[in-house]
Amino acid sequence: MENRGLSPAFTIVEFAIVLLIVALVFGTITPVYFHIIEKKRIDYAMDEITKFQRDIDRFSRKNNRYPDALTEIYAIAPVDPWGAPYKYLNIKNSPAGSVNPRTNNNLARINADYDLYSEGPDTMSLSPIAASESRDDIIRGRNGNFVGTAADYK
Repeated sequence: MENRGLSPAFTIVEFAIVLLIVALVFGTITPVYFHIIEKKRIDYAMDEITKFQRDIDRFSRKNNRYPDALTEIYAIAPVDPWGAPYKYLNIKNSPAGSVNPRTNNNLARINADYDLYSEGPDTMSLSPIAASESRDDIIRGRNGNFVGTAADYK
């Protein structure tokens, strides 16, 4: 009679249980990871918009006008963390009616001097920031007193 002790090998059931546990761990961690990455991209875009605002204001003080495009300040048009160019619109130095500035929920302009924003993760945007395509945009509002997502603009 032979002694059948515990086998050091995994059975198929034990292997399936281990795979299930690994899948659950990765299934839980992956969305959290992507959320953290997206938050970092939004924070980075907000920091860049704040920097661009300082550079635009410096340009304005030096030249007594706002630039017509970001390429007047930067040799290459800056791109946001999602690979799309930042949007800039000179409102103050443009003829009345020639530009379509960003507006809030009441369709009032969110800036009087210039608009500066990223179209955000979905890379889509409309003039009213309340539009669903614009809610994830990272915007500059209240003439620079607000930089954040369009969804947070009040």
